[in-house]
Amino acid sequence: MNRIYKTIIVIVIVLAAALGIMRFLSFSNSTVIGPVATSSDSAASPISLSSALDLTGVAATQVIQYEPSQPASSTPVAQGSCWTNSIAAPFRDDAWRCTVGNSIEDPCFQIPGTQTLLCGANPANPAATSTFVLQLTQDLPKSAPVKGLQPADQVWLIELRGGTLCSPFTGTLPFTETGDVASFGCAPGSLGRDVDIFNINSSGTVWIADIGTLTPSTSSLPTITASSSVPITTVWR
Repeated sequence: MNRIYKTIIVIVIVLAAALGIMRFLSFSNSTVIGPVATSSDSAASPISLSSALDLTGVAATQVIQYEPSQPASSTPVAQGSCWTNSIAAPFRDDAWRCTVGNSIEDPCFQIPGTQTLLCGANPANPAATSTFVLQLTQDLPKSAPVKGLQPADQVWLIELRGGTLCSPFTGTLPFTETGDVASFGCAPGSLGRDVDIFNINSSGTVWIADIGTLTPSTSSLPTITASSSVPITTVWR
């Protein structure tokens, strides 16, 4: 009886090892579709696809140092105050985190030569309805940019190929069960779905964003689905 019992145990161990090897091999395979590197099973391993992207004929990423200018007289005006430097753009001493009523605006940029700020700025679309002038109800505090918060490559706005805009998370960063952390959230655009940026590769003339969609899972943390790598058209610092 003991011999039979031991034989059963050995068989179970062998089967478990075989299944583990098959699963590992299936996760090791990746697919490149067209000019964009994609993975239909990115939840199985950390997202990192940019090295497979074909950039032939893709224009270099524009890197723009954003300077707020005096807005048009028709720009909406609101009143509020700022209590600390920006979390979205902590590398700038003229960017602030402010309150307007019950809402938080970040970043708000001080307009040179004035005591007013420009909030909701969208340099990709100067006519954006999100932009407004902030009149301060109290003086700005002493500038002290937040330490230890450095959005990738010191940018506060990213435009992906096709026009999708992405901005840094200023609260708790979303992360997945595989340990991937999203640093930028993207507004629905040409991609046709909500996406987050997990990695940015700025080593070449064309910057690349590794993106994915967070999907709830049966565990306590979400997984990444529909991951891909896309060229970055423009960044604003």
